[in-house]
Amino acid sequence: MPVLPNDPANDPVEMAEQRKHAVKDGDVAVESDGSVHQNPHGNMDETLLAKGKDHPEQGPYAPQTRPRRSDLEPAKDPARPRPKRDPQG
Repeated sequence: MPVLPNDPANDPVEMAEQRKHAVKDGDVAVESDGSVHQNPHGNMDETLLAKGKDHPEQGPYAPQTRPRRSDLEPAKDPARPRPKRDPQG
């Protein structure tokens, strides 16, 4: 059967509309306890999904604070005052 240029079955817009309205289960599944996990699809490797924190007893992430290194920071020159910010933005 020859492919017709004006055939609606070959129209990319119509094909996109059909895909958009196709019923899907979705990318995620919600368990009865409320936990959400991603459904496998395509070339997805399930071992690369984030599973949560390894040590939940440590609490939320807190970045380490390090003292400033004077050899890397520019020296503050008291002769050069900082510019004042415009309060209007």
